[in-house]
Amino acid sequence: MDGQANFDINKLSATDRQELNLFLANETQKSNIQQTVHQLSEICWKKCVTGRITSNRLDSSEESCTQNCVDRWMDSNLAILKHLETLRG
Repeated sequence: MDGQANFDINKLSATDRQELNLFLANETQKSNIQQTVHQLSEICWKKCVTGRITSNRLDSSEESCTQNCVDRWMDSNLAILKHLETLRG
């Protein structure tokens, strides 16, 4: 046996299927958020952190750049979402 149980989702009650679907949707959303944060961190790190880190803090220009990078990313995403909403309506 390969360690995986065979399970027929059709044997679940309608309530249990709904709960399972909600759980899976929530887990997918969490995964998407984690991927987005990882991508944002990578983009802003490459753009802003140019020197060696010699202390537990970024220098002031790196900190400012990182904050601006995150702010512009958020602005861009909000603008895209607003545009998509207008297309839906």
